[in-house]
Amino acid sequence: MAQRSIGLEQFGFSRSERKTSSLDALVSLIDWRTVAAPLDPLYPACKGEPAWPPLAMFRALLLSVWYDLSDVKLAEALDDR
Repeated sequence: MAQRSIGLEQFGFSRSERKTSSLDALVSLIDWRTVAAPLDPLYPACKGEPAWPPLAMFRALLLSVWYDLSDVKLAEALDDR
């Protein structure tokens, strides 16, 4: 089954200083493995374009709810980051 990779694409640009955000604190507060376990079986069919990992989609949905983002704005934010 095809799967997309997130964060592996690089063009040779590097950010020496990355600003921290309130979302960085969430990474240490939430055990994402326990969230990912029930999501892993929810993978789509093998046909079509490679799917995003279920945990990444869940995190994106959380961001859209927390920041009141439309589908279009969420897609733009994910493309940008």
